[in-house]
Amino acid sequence: MARKGPTTKTKRSKAPSFWRLPRKTFEFSVRTSPGPHPRNRSYPLLVLLRDVLHIVTTAREADAVLREGKVLVDGVPRVRHNFPTGLMDVVEIPSIGKVYRLLPHKRYSLYPAQVKEGEKSLKLCLVKTKQTVAKGKTQLGLHDGKSILLDDGSQIRRGDTCLLDLSSGKITGSYRLEKGGQALAIRGEKAGLIGTVDELKAGTATRPATVTLSIEGTSTELPVDIVMPLGRSELLLTVTSEA
Repeated sequence: MARKGPTTKTKRSKAPSFWRLPRKTFEFSVRTSPGPHPRNRSYPLLVLLRDVLHIVTTAREADAVLREGKVLVDGVPRVRHNFPTGLMDVVEIPSIGKVYRLLPHKRYSLYPAQVKEGEKSLKLCLVKTKQTVAKGKTQLGLHDGKSILLDDGSQIRRGDTCLLDLSSGKITGSYRLEKGGQALAIRGEKAGLIGTVDELKAGTATRPATVTLSIEGTSTELPVDIVMPLGRSELLLTVTSEA
């Protein structure tokens, strides 16, 4: 009996709405593989190139482009058409001079916005885990699956945002969720909007920690895990889309 592996396709009717797939043209589409982003909050590279960016017209063309190493995700060539790309990922196609960053958006959930040449080496990452490892070093687990090892990580804690230099793999700055600072909503109805932190509420056994943001003149209370701290100073890169 042949060995049966995991399925590599999904019905278009069941695919996330932000993929913008034609639902009735074909029955199936590619399914994202296990990777740095959850399936319901990421694009497979094939869908991103063909159905969202319209750089290629068929899956065969997308495979050919990827096999030649013409698509970089965070500076690394990716050759699998089902590789998941998600929040804040930098997707670069050097052959046509295009660079995109996947930003949160209230309509599309993830929107590929073009970025300036000087911003493509910078990326914002949420700190999901923090632990002390051998020789007293600190290991940070970021939202996109990256792992950063620091000699001294006392200034960074879980829930902070790190500014990562993709060319060197080093953290050049960090931002904490604090009153009076700025924060970006990354999911939900306010996704893609930046607000000022008015209040922080600690969580309980039955209620998650929340933050109250002033967004477009309206006070909004959101769970802490769907906001990205941006600090008080002006950021060096664009984090919102005008689409």
